[in-house]
Amino acid sequence: MHADYIANPLYDNNPFIEALPPMLSGKDLIHALAVIPPYNDSDRDRSTGERLQLLSSLYEFYQPLSMTIDLYCEIYTAMQHCYGQYSIHSEAAAMQNGYSLMHGNALAASIGGGNSFSVVGVSGLGKSTALQRVLSLYPQVIEHTEYHGQKFYCHQIPYLVVQTPHDASIKALILDIYLQIDSLIGTTYQKDALSRRLSIDVLVSQLNQIVRVNHIGLLVIDELQNIAYRKSDGGIRFLNFLVHLINGAGVSVCMVGTPRVLQVLQQEFRSARRTTGLVYDRLPNDKEFSLLLHGLWHYQYTQYATDLTPELANWLYRKTQGIPDILSKLLYNAQKQAILDGREKLDLEVFESAFIKNLEMVSEYISELSAKPIVKRQAKTTPERAGSTVQDRKIPRAPCHDFDAEPGLPGGGRVLFYRLPVNGRAHKKQGQLPILCL
Repeated sequence: MHADYIANPLYDNNPFIEALPPMLSGKDLIHALAVIPPYNDSDRDRSTGERLQLLSSLYEFYQPLSMTIDLYCEIYTAMQHCYGQYSIHSEAAAMQNGYSLMHGNALAASIGGGNSFSVVGVSGLGKSTALQRVLSLYPQVIEHTEYHGQKFYCHQIPYLVVQTPHDASIKALILDIYLQIDSLIGTTYQKDALSRRLSIDVLVSQLNQIVRVNHIGLLVIDELQNIAYRKSDGGIRFLNFLVHLINGAGVSVCMVGTPRVLQVLQQEFRSARRTTGLVYDRLPNDKEFSLLLHGLWHYQYTQYATDLTPELANWLYRKTQGIPDILSKLLYNAQKQAILDGREKLDLEVFESAFIKNLEMVSEYISELSAKPIVKRQAKTTPERAGSTVQDRKIPRAPCHDFDAEPGLPGGGRVLFYRLPVNGRAHKKQGQLPILCL
């Protein structure tokens, strides 16, 4: 994508921030994040094979919830904080300092820490999916050629997503970052690193330079709980590497994992204070879960439609414990079973059978969740930001909750009925699907 600059009054003459898409809020943000596959009542009259294929709509449907909105705000401000340290004139000095450092002719110094935060939630909550939806609103590569009438040739990578290696290997993570960059802009960082057999120390110093020269705004590290399985140092060495990267390259880092990673993060204050962020439990049985359930319930491909009763909704919550991934799989498998055995209608017996047949392996996990009280979402505290060579700026939050709150919906909110291009029967208003509205 070629850079299209939009002036930002908070950051004068900053091409990297001006090239980012404008910050969204309210209905515009919800509609941008939502994925609403097409549906028509006549789909239930299709052949068995066609209806089984259409069941994949249950996996394609995406309902933005409060977690998604929180992530969008955090990611946007994290990118802004990172690029707020950049300027056309400072880049030349930073590149020269990095080159000298790699050759041992300069002292190591902090370029300026990025905005680091963590996203912790139970398995199946939809953390990775929410990240994918949020990041889809940004171009992955922006090409700069001219800025304010002057030649300005460089490329900008707003975000990179990598997964924590199964053994929490720092070298494997760095090589994966190189591979992601190579696939985007055609460089050969990974091939060069492998052929030269560089040590970890050299790779780390080189990575700081490569992140800086490619103007990476946010590094998302998923599956961070893998560091908890590292026996030698319990993952502390991996976290220290991330702290060094945040300080040395000035990149913002988003760390995503399950609650197991909290055991490691809380062992060391230096790491914990740099990874404050969003902690989520499963969805409570309230309006937010009801919103998701009604959205998925709309996609019925059995020949006979079934109304969603309060008794059935409560049963589905007990069996899924508010885990979106398990809910969508249960609805998918129940419909598939009802279509294949000829019953062509959803009822409690079909759901019980589908759960036992297809989701029995997670029953122990569900039982453990049901025995624990739901932990309320922890508010995000101000993240640690290392000393910077530029003046700190106050970055305004998006007006994500600028409306009268409706009791029971986390963070406030109301239901906006999003009109589909075709008729449906799943809701009170014909042909309308509920979407969380800001």
